[in-house]
Amino acid sequence: MRGVSLEELSSATRISTRFLTAIESGHWEELPGGAFNRGFIRSASRYLGLDEDGMVAEYSLETSNGIQPILPRPAIRKSRNWQRKAALIGAVFVLIAGGWLGGSKIVHRLRTRTAIAGTKHPKASDPVTGAAVHDALTLIVRAGRPAQIGVRADGKPVFEGQLQAGEQKTFNAEKVFDISTSDAAAVRLELNGQPVASMGLSNQPGSITLTAKDLKSSAGGSH
Repeated sequence: MRGVSLEELSSATRISTRFLTAIESGHWEELPGGAFNRGFIRSASRYLGLDEDGMVAEYSLETSNGIQPILPRPAIRKSRNWQRKAALIGAVFVLIAGGWLGGSKIVHRLRTRTAIAGTKHPKASDPVTGAAVHDALTLIVRAGRPAQIGVRADGKPVFEGQLQAGEQKTFNAEKVFDISTSDAAAVRLELNGQPVASMGLSNQPGSITLTAKDLKSSAGGSH
């Protein structure tokens, strides 16, 4: 209704389109979980001019199977089944982001480009044995100050918790990392030894998806 695309919303809130699509469709299991989910919903609602508390309350009502932990609701709302609640939240984001069809086309195009990109660069081979060498990604996460961090490697959660100031952790993946945080400016990332741009503003939630395509090519070489 406001003519806001998923790409614009992602750019403004620093929340990846993957997570925005999950919120739009009510697929909560695809989100990092905990405080990250509420932070994403608040940021998106704030940018879109929606009632932040109301949207978070709808999310809490759905994920708690009708038990409202944030704001009191009339008893009649507690009797609604989860499909109806998911449809309500999904419908709001669908209307604002340009409709379900548009969102589906975007996701389809992104998946198609990812699949095509994965076939353009054949795996390197060992110069001695000639065997295929599998691409590997190493992620280093450093905290400049305390922050909640969530990390998924190849779609599987590998860490969710708080890093203290000066603390760092290292993770490995074959193809992709999904990183989310409660304070985008507090976190510094390195992918295979290369620094990654900041995920967003101070004291704002942020998320980023990293693959081998985010690595800078060496002089005269390729990644």
